[in-house]
Amino acid sequence: MNKGFTLVELLVSISIFTVITTMAVYNHSQFNGSVLLTNLAYEVGLSIRQAQFYGISVRQNAATAFDSGYGIHFDPASPTSYILFEDKAGGVSHARDAGDLDLQVFAISKGNKINKVCVNGTCGQLAVDITFLRPNPDAYFTQGGSGSLIGGKVDVCVKSPQGTARRVTVESTGQISIGNDGPPAICD
Repeated sequence: MNKGFTLVELLVSISIFTVITTMAVYNHSQFNGSVLLTNLAYEVGLSIRQAQFYGISVRQNAATAFDSGYGIHFDPASPTSYILFEDKAGGVSHARDAGDLDLQVFAISKGNKINKVCVNGTCGQLAVDITFLRPNPDAYFTQGGSGSLIGGKVDVCVKSPQGTARRVTVESTGQISIGNDGPPAICD
């Protein structure tokens, strides 16, 4: 008697191995994309926290006094970047304008983008600024560079090319939270 695999048994074993390997590789790439998107959401949250820290501790630039506010500028025209800025007007307008200083431009890569920025659940095509000014950790929201303050909260939605979304929520009290786009779903 000969011992070993027949050709049919060998082909079945190889096809089962191929299916399992394909599923593992596909799930690994989805997991990788999910981790990158979660990291992006935390980076956005940390950038907002950095602006809050600068605003509360009154970071001084060489050419300015201690009365500047600091903020993050989100522009729907550039969904792959956002800006940390110094509000040199001393918190008068709470909006990024020509007289302000851009401290850092954060670039978003890997196909991810800022999908929406919603103020109080309403998503629009206007730029949104989140500004912090000493001595309060409270956030000031302006939309469209108008300088008129809006209360409530801002939701920043980041989205991957696969359609997965994460949400960064900034409350007017200064609280910053990061999570999945659970109920109510804003980032669709």
